[in-house]
Amino acid sequence: MVFRGKPSKACARCRERRLRCDLKLPSCSSCIRVGEACIGYRPSAAIRFSDETELVRTKAISRATLLHSRHCMVPITPRYLPHDLQAVGRDVFFAYYVSDFSRTWEFLYSYQDPSVAPEHLSLGIDAVSLAFLSHQVSSPAAKEMARKKYVAALRKINKAVQDPESSSKLSTFQGALLLDLFEKIMVPAAEAEASRHAHVEGALALVKLRGVKNFREGSELRALLGLSLNATICALSKGTAIPEAVREIRKHAAQFVDTSYPKWRLSECILEVTELPESMRSRTMTAEEKIARSATLDQKLETIALEAGHAWSYERKFVSGHDQRVLVPDGFFPLYDVYPNRMITQMWNVLRITRIQLCEDILDTCSHLNDEESKSRSQRAELVIVEMIREICASVPQMTNCEFAARHKLPDGSAPGQPHTHTMSHILDVYILIFSLYVVAWSDHCPAPARNWTMGQLEHIAEHFAIKEAAMVIEYLRKQHCKKRADPWYVYGVLGYFGLCSVAST
Repeated sequence: MVFRGKPSKACARCRERRLRCDLKLPSCSSCIRVGEACIGYRPSAAIRFSDETELVRTKAISRATLLHSRHCMVPITPRYLPHDLQAVGRDVFFAYYVSDFSRTWEFLYSYQDPSVAPEHLSLGIDAVSLAFLSHQVSSPAAKEMARKKYVAALRKINKAVQDPESSSKLSTFQGALLLDLFEKIMVPAAEAEASRHAHVEGALALVKLRGVKNFREGSELRALLGLSLNATICALSKGTAIPEAVREIRKHAAQFVDTSYPKWRLSECILEVTELPESMRSRTMTAEEKIARSATLDQKLETIALEAGHAWSYERKFVSGHDQRVLVPDGFFPLYDVYPNRMITQMWNVLRITRIQLCEDILDTCSHLNDEESKSRSQRAELVIVEMIREICASVPQMTNCEFAARHKLPDGSAPGQPHTHTMSHILDVYILIFSLYVVAWSDHCPAPARNWTMGQLEHIAEHFAIKEAAMVIEYLRKQHCKKRADPWYVYGVLGYFGLCSVAST
């Protein structure tokens, strides 16, 4: 409750019309002048209280979001968040991650009330909520609390998996997913390689114990498919074969989802791409066969794009003039694309970066061969890379150009060219672009103007939106000129769980 001070003693008519009331008895002069009855005055001892719990909470979140803006004209001094940091963390996590960013986590709504959730799940939600809050606003207090909650949740999960009955419960599997999400948000890939793979492997083992056929309800299936994508990315980063459990999950889920939908077809193609490195390593595929296989997969992705239709539609806008954050790089058409939402943007760019990597592999393998077919495949691969880069670049201004293409994403009242803040939803919109921009600049066959423009965009994201991961990616790209370039999937691990999270949603 907030004390609002003593109220005006003026009569009701003067208060309503914002007039100066002379408080005369039996009636004020203003009411006498217009012939209105004066109903009297408020008692001088009255005071006002109002319930502003929600307002205080909203201000706390807004203050946290303000830290993302580089346009603050005064130095930002550390401030304490409200004492109930856990409540703020939960609010932010459910509002911006669960409901706005990834449908994989919709099952958490059933456990939103800590009083009815199993203890290990409640602790897990607390841990990831605080981790997400810490990631967004750089709060040391939230980070420290998140680690303590994580340790407590880990102990509870370890105890649960030792009991045959509790280990097969859905809530135990869901708790393992939360531990994995915590690792991906909080711990850099270089420091958490073993633990992040361990949580994925543990969750797959729990699926086996429970039985994949027992996952039927919509939110359960989405969580299961999220795990299958996560296991696929782990296999990509390690260069190992995809766990057989992933195939079993997808076979089961295919009974309940529309397998003709572009997102399902894309995720199926990514599985096939993941198998290529292991096939080469085990010497079951020659260089010529690898080229042919990569070319076939690239054509599959091209077909998915051509047949996406209305499900993945977007609007192309041509512009005049010259603005480095509106136009795509020199040599490309002056245009940018507007997508219906973040998910559609993400799906298209996942498809594009997969094609870029396939074509880079084709060019690398063809460089050791000298036949006409290899030359023809190389020429096509180069054209595909340039086209995919152009389309990725065209998807950027709708998120990053606050003065033009992304102006509609700014808070109400923000004026173009003036200092402004960004909503957390806008920050997440921008975040999903970072991995795609990395792959563009990582490509050996990226045109120089496009690479320079991409580096500029990453710098803009790091400075204007205060997203530290963009600055980290820039450092990886700068180092690749003096030594072997970082594998894209390693960099994806550095970025955490944001790059491809929506691919698995049904």
